[in-house]
Amino acid sequence: MRILLIAGQGTSLQTAAALSTACHAAQTGLRVLIVGIGPSHRLGALIGRSLGSHPLELEPNLAAMETASIDEIGQHWDAFRPGLRGGLAGRLREIGSDDLPSFPGMDEFSALLIANRAISSKRFDLAVFDGPAIDNLLRVLALPDTIRWVVRLIFGLDRGSGRSRSSQEMALIPAAIIAPNSVAPLQEMRILLEEQRAKIDVTSGSRVRLVFDAEDIILPSLRNVLSGLGLYGLKVDTILVRGEESAIDAETRKQFGTEITDMRPPLLVDELAQSPTSLSGWAERGAALYGKRDQGLAWPPEQTPATNQAELRLSIPFLDGRNLDIAVINEEVVVRMGQFRRHVLLPGLVSGGKLRARVDCDTLRLWVE
Repeated sequence: MRILLIAGQGTSLQTAAALSTACHAAQTGLRVLIVGIGPSHRLGALIGRSLGSHPLELEPNLAAMETASIDEIGQHWDAFRPGLRGGLAGRLREIGSDDLPSFPGMDEFSALLIANRAISSKRFDLAVFDGPAIDNLLRVLALPDTIRWVVRLIFGLDRGSGRSRSSQEMALIPAAIIAPNSVAPLQEMRILLEEQRAKIDVTSGSRVRLVFDAEDIILPSLRNVLSGLGLYGLKVDTILVRGEESAIDAETRKQFGTEITDMRPPLLVDELAQSPTSLSGWAERGAALYGKRDQGLAWPPEQTPATNQAELRLSIPFLDGRNLDIAVINEEVVVRMGQFRRHVLLPGLVSGGKLRARVDCDTLRLWVE
């Protein structure tokens, strides 16, 4: 099953793009699940149906649902906490799902849990997510790195071949002097978040489509968003633009791609009507939007994750090597690009290797030799 995130500024324009794409895909014969993310729940309003937290079959090839994030996270927590035993972990076991707060990234994380269930069900070929908003997506992508930083700083913990003695020596509260079960929940949470993020990166076959107004295309903010998503390993395959063709000059068009498989995404310009209509009406809007561009559903082959753990390649649109700051801190590679920062573990550093970096057009290569 493929995952497609339609990300924008959290408006009905984003929902219209998601509906047009999903209904058009269903008309071509794909089994499609469309999911509305977040508390606003615009999806049901635009198709005139009442949607809940379970897939509702709208047509033979199309089902829809809207997330109830706090319930989704609560169910996952109730399944997870019986395994917490002893020390701090035992205290956490006493916290029920009704005690959990709302937190940044909850909608995005619950969407990944829904995607996992959809994949396991084998009922769908494509899951289209209406959301998250772009800013929220970038925040949740950085969350695993934040938790890893906290875990290493406080307890000196790591996992896998990236484990280092120096991180344990520098810890504020070395894990060696406390019960292992006391910090296990933090480790499990970090590992879970990293695994979830990996399920939407470029090697998984997942893709992102951005939705912008025509006047925003020329702003630096769009290029910053594309660079940030690329830094975290996500692939933006198309930018859907509301407006007139004449609103985008030739010079701007040259800066973007022409095909869905290009490194820089192509621009598709359309009025992107947002008025409620029937499912067949949304499918017609999708057909008009994508035209003959492989019906907007041409996916490049899934990439096989690199087996060489001492190397990482990232495709980052509009990459400028002058804006990169790459350092090794506590045997961890820290890549900073403007307001974005990513922490990467390259196991070769632990064994004394030297970090190397190279920028080739829009590709950043990091390796250890």
